[in-house]
Amino acid sequence: MSWNLLYLLDAFAISSFAISYYLTCYRKGYRIDIWHSQLFLSMVLSNMIMLPFCRSVLNIPVLGRDFEAVVAVLPNIFLISLLGYFAVLAGGFAWRIHIGLGTRKLAVQLLDIVPQCSMMLMSSRSILVLQALLCMVLQIAMLVLYFGQNGFGFDLRSYTFAHPELRPVALIISNYSIVIASHSFARYIDKKEKSLLACTFLLSFGLVFFGARSNIAQIYINILLCYLIKLRTRVSLLKLAVMISTIFLVGLYLGNVRSGQYSLSDFFTLMAALLLYGNTFSDLRDFAWVDALWNHQLWMGKTYLAALTAFVPRFASEFRDTWGTGAATATTLGFDTHVHPGVRPGSFGEGYFNFGLLGVMVVGLLIGIILRRVDIDVKRAMTAPRPSMRKAFASTMLLGVAGVVALSANSSGFFVLGGIYLFTWLSLHAQRLIHSRPVSLPDVA
Repeated sequence: MSWNLLYLLDAFAISSFAISYYLTCYRKGYRIDIWHSQLFLSMVLSNMIMLPFCRSVLNIPVLGRDFEAVVAVLPNIFLISLLGYFAVLAGGFAWRIHIGLGTRKLAVQLLDIVPQCSMMLMSSRSILVLQALLCMVLQIAMLVLYFGQNGFGFDLRSYTFAHPELRPVALIISNYSIVIASHSFARYIDKKEKSLLACTFLLSFGLVFFGARSNIAQIYINILLCYLIKLRTRVSLLKLAVMISTIFLVGLYLGNVRSGQYSLSDFFTLMAALLLYGNTFSDLRDFAWVDALWNHQLWMGKTYLAALTAFVPRFASEFRDTWGTGAATATTLGFDTHVHPGVRPGSFGEGYFNFGLLGVMVVGLLIGIILRRVDIDVKRAMTAPRPSMRKAFASTMLLGVAGVVALSANSSGFFVLGGIYLFTWLSLHAQRLIHSRPVSLPDVA
């Protein structure tokens, strides 16, 4: 297929997204919603808008001698990603018009589990504070070990790659802190309990040293989206664009800080290259990179099976050390899996490498169903006569499920979330038992 035809298809897909935003979001009184923001960030921006930049020679510093091979497969990979995108649209449409083929009731029950558990987590201020304090203790213990051996720095992630026995521990602490901080902040919005705001900021500060820009963003981004949905027309598109641009710039600069580059002048000089040819929006390029060097033997679900044992350290499981998504992509590209974390093949890469086009369509449909469900829930919660940030935020936790569907490497965070829910349930039961115990009066006889 010629590049001119690819660009025409690309323009059609971007135009269809823009029309959908105008008719179903802007004209409905919203300036942003969950559906369109998630589609834009995970698919439109990283796949469609980035298409012409993926074939630029400025990618050679990253791709090296594989550049020509990547450009050769890029048209096919773009079409595969486009198929996945339209599958997402189909899934969202099916959920909105209540098509379920007899399984919708079961799907509703399953999708209700995570929001209900998050509401349970936010039901008790004391238990949130207790878990926040536990997170702080764990963060301090990990950072003391890191600083003691490496000196002061902001890249705990690289340190744990050099010490693989510590990597699952750091990952659990990071995910635990993100979940507790975000739930604390959501409850603070509704209840204005200052202790929870303090917990949120302290946990955020600790995560700065863990070396992943997404960690801090995950605490605030969904709550910010919910708040903007509540504002509806009271937020202008200009202010929204400035806000999003600022978030992107801060995230990119934190990436420079992680690598030891603190100069703001150098950052702004290289900003365009970081945006267009760095690793922030490289999903399409990385998908094509893995495909170019792949032997075209389907993985047949091995990376998903490896994700089920995400709680097992890679050094303790040969299967996970070989078939974890990061390990599988790094091995395909010829990197040392104990040094390189692998690449991110977008929302549809893992489904494709495991099950071909069928995997792409199934992943797309599931993501579309989840995104549409969250979009409906958040709008209902935030535009009610008494808006509830907790209800809205609890529903956005399903976006983590969509993340696992797209990339099974995210499953470790999902297991941590399940552990937090279980710990909270046990704590609430213990709390009720203590409070319900009858108080005996002293014998005065």
